[in-house]
Amino acid sequence: MRTFFPFLIIFLSICLIPLSGCGLFYEFETEKDPAEQDISTGEESAQDLHRVSEVIDGDTIILSDGDIIRFLGINTPENGMYFYMESKDVLETMIHEEDITLEKDVSDCDLYGRKLRYVFFKDIFVNLEMVKRGFANIYTYPPDVKYAEEILMAERYARENNLGLWELSEFNDIHIEVFYDAPGNDNENKNGEYVVLENTGSSILNTLNWTIKDSGTNIYIFGSGKFYPGSKITLFSGKGDDGEDALYWNSRRPVWNNNFDTLYLRDADGLLMGIYNY
Repeated sequence: MRTFFPFLIIFLSICLIPLSGCGLFYEFETEKDPAEQDISTGEESAQDLHRVSEVIDGDTIILSDGDIIRFLGINTPENGMYFYMESKDVLETMIHEEDITLEKDVSDCDLYGRKLRYVFFKDIFVNLEMVKRGFANIYTYPPDVKYAEEILMAERYARENNLGLWELSEFNDIHIEVFYDAPGNDNENKNGEYVVLENTGSSILNTLNWTIKDSGTNIYIFGSGKFYPGSKITLFSGKGDDGEDALYWNSRRPVWNNNFDTLYLRDADGLLMGIYNY
């Protein structure tokens, strides 16, 4: 497995030192970065500053009053997944024990009772910053889409520069298709949605600990298997018995949204092998 502490140290020394001045948005090029836009610093006044008492992960924090805040518009790796600690550590360095302001979109809380908010620290839009530096991916879901365009541009910047989560694997000869709209009722026909991977390269690949993830929190981890050149693997969302070229997620609910979603395929080291957007 690869370690990423040197990258994190470089990031902290270069990007977080300017917190006392102009913030994390430093110049990358002579023209203005499209993700670096003038965004309000929260809807609340200075008297409504909130102290961050704990960072749970890269997109969830606890305030000193006990409120749990889930960042709107982004998603970061879950515990045990690639880049989880890096994402959590950089957020801790940025805002732990600091005073922040919050901005609500349309929804107030999620199903778990966490408050859904955009987070601002001084002149930094933290949600966008996590995406732009490659520590999070975009996860906008209607009706909470106020900054969807800005966050999308930030992700595009991170992807184009292979930052963080977007570092590429040497194994990239994989063609991906997602059949996301199952015939009939998705909940009653989970195997009607499926993913097809094709090895378009010339090498036999071992799929051990590869992962497929959607834009949310659904993750499938592959077991050991030989993936031969020219062959295909079909991953069904529902239940079944795994075979040589057919695998089953055994998900209790449909995995893929019918209107929009993103598939991320990663190798055993967590590096990006392919993306499928729709």
